[in-house]
Amino acid sequence: MTSVIRAFGSEVLKFRRWSVLAGTGAMVLVSTFIAYLTFHQIASGATGKEMTGLIEAFRTPQGLVAVIGQARSVIIAIALIMVAANLASEWTLGTLRNLLVLQPHRLRWLAGKMLALVLFVLLSMLLTLVVSGAFILILAPGQGIRTEAWTSADGLGIFVEFLGNEALCLVGISALGMLVAVLTRSVVTAVGVGLAYILVLEGIIAVVAPEVSQWFPGRVFNTIVGATVPMVGPTPLQGYPAALGAALLWIVGLVVVSAIVFPRQDVKA
Repeated sequence: MTSVIRAFGSEVLKFRRWSVLAGTGAMVLVSTFIAYLTFHQIASGATGKEMTGLIEAFRTPQGLVAVIGQARSVIIAIALIMVAANLASEWTLGTLRNLLVLQPHRLRWLAGKMLALVLFVLLSMLLTLVVSGAFILILAPGQGIRTEAWTSADGLGIFVEFLGNEALCLVGISALGMLVAVLTRSVVTAVGVGLAYILVLEGIIAVVAPEVSQWFPGRVFNTIVGATVPMVGPTPLQGYPAALGAALLWIVGLVVVSAIVFPRQDVKA
C-alpha cells in the first residue's frame, strides 16, 4: 500500500505542469462558453424542436443542470484525452522504464498513477460544473430569469445527483482511457483510438443497432447521467438500475484487463 501511495504522490506533483493544467482550463472555458450559449438562446426566446425540452425544463429545478450539462460531451472527451495521453506518454517519452526501476511492482505503480489521474479528472469536472453553474446564476437576474427553483432543495438535490452520476461516468471513461493507453502505448494512437471509439464507432452502432449499443461502455457511462436529467444526455433504454450495474461491471472489466495486459508487456528505453 505504501508503494501505491508513493506512486500517487509522485503523480500528483505533475499536476502543476502547464500542459496538464491546460486540460482543466480548456474544460472550464469551453464548457462555460457552451453553457452561456445555451442560456442565451433560451433567455432570448429562441425556439425549435431541439430546444423544446430545454425550454420546458429551464424554469424548473432541473433548469441549471440542463443548461450546464449541454457541455458533457466536451467534458467526456477532454477527460479521455487527459488520461489516455498522460499514461501513454510514459511509453512515448521513454520514461516508463525509469519509473519501473524505482517501482518494480508494475500494478502498484499503475494503481497509484491512475488514482492520481482519476482524482485530477474529477476535480477538473467539479471545478468546471461549479464555475459554469455560478456564471449562469450570475447572468440570470440581469436577463430577468428567476433562479429560486434552481437553488431550492429540489434543485440542489438534482445537482448533487447529477454530480454523482457524472463522477461515475468519468471514472468509467478514465478506465477506458487506461486500457486504450496500455494497449496502444502511444499518445497519438491512444487519443485517436479513444475518441474515435467514443464519438464515432459507438454512435454508428447506436444508429444501426440501438438494442446492442445500449450495453457498450461509452453508451452505458453516458446514459446513467441522462437518467437523472434527460436534457443532458440519452436516457438508458434498459433502465437506470441495469445501466448502473452495467457501468460498474464495465469499470471492473476494464481495470482487470489492463491489470492482466500491463505486467506482460515488454518495456524498452
